[in-house]
Amino acid sequence: MKTVLQTNFNGIDGLSIEDTAKPTLTDNGVLVKMAVMPVSPTDWKLESDAHATNEDLATLPRVIGIQGAGTVIAVGKNRDQALLNRRVLVVNPAGVYQEVVLSENPDWLYPLAANVSNADAAALSAGTSWTLKQAIDHSHADNIVITGANSVIGLTLLQMLADEHRPIYPIVTEASKTYFASQMPHLTAYTNADLPTLTGTTIVLDIVGKLDLLTDLAARLNQPEIVSIVLMQAPTLANFKFVHDEFNADHYRYFLQTLADGKLTAIINKIFPIDQTKEAQHFAKETHSRGRVLVGFTA
Repeated sequence: MKTVLQTNFNGIDGLSIEDTAKPTLTDNGVLVKMAVMPVSPTDWKLESDAHATNEDLATLPRVIGIQGAGTVIAVGKNRDQALLNRRVLVVNPAGVYQEVVLSENPDWLYPLAANVSNADAAALSAGTSWTLKQAIDHSHADNIVITGANSVIGLTLLQMLADEHRPIYPIVTEASKTYFASQMPHLTAYTNADLPTLTGTTIVLDIVGKLDLLTDLAARLNQPEIVSIVLMQAPTLANFKFVHDEFNADHYRYFLQTLADGKLTAIINKIFPIDQTKEAQHFAKETHSRGRVLVGFTA
């Protein structure tokens, strides 16, 4: 079966597509025929730096990817037999960029509703957005500023903030204003240069990780809280905090239900075929964020 492997730290172009053995079904496992997987920054960072994350993902060779969607084609005797032929989202730290994945943890397998497509499930990137929303919910700030608001995380966060009563100021580049308006027509986006003077207190949610941008915002705002998902440290900034999402099975179930209920919309840019995994990663890394980039076995 086709498998995308990282065998070195030479970057994206060091990936290889190899023919590997199909995994063997275990009593506690299910086999998932993969359909589509998201392109993840974690992968392309690890492909050039063994220390890019704190996760145990740097032992080579490794199958890339952590989650994706597909169909259950075999069920072990100790698992729910009703899973057979169900479309599912699977989380598998051992990798998902392969035609068939063995999943042995019931908390890492999520059946999909009929109205949730494989692509929508794979594209959903709500955990980090949820973590940022919790920071907002716990803040008493008068204003909310979001850098990188045109990103998938930013747009998903804004969907989660649909009932927020405080004013929201999305920060995007000039080149991303038109795209942002197409996704969030009820909100006005600002560049850093044209952000109006804000009164009261402000929380800044940082999705882009540009210290100079945050430094400029901190100088113009009234001692803002700054919460970043990118920068782990910023000694020059007061009231700074780094946050990251932690895996939570109940959150995954909730996010998939909100997709099914139409309360969240997956944001997809482009789907590449598996043979173009390198091209997909370059595209996601090197172009403006316009939605999630996916790789599919049937694209």
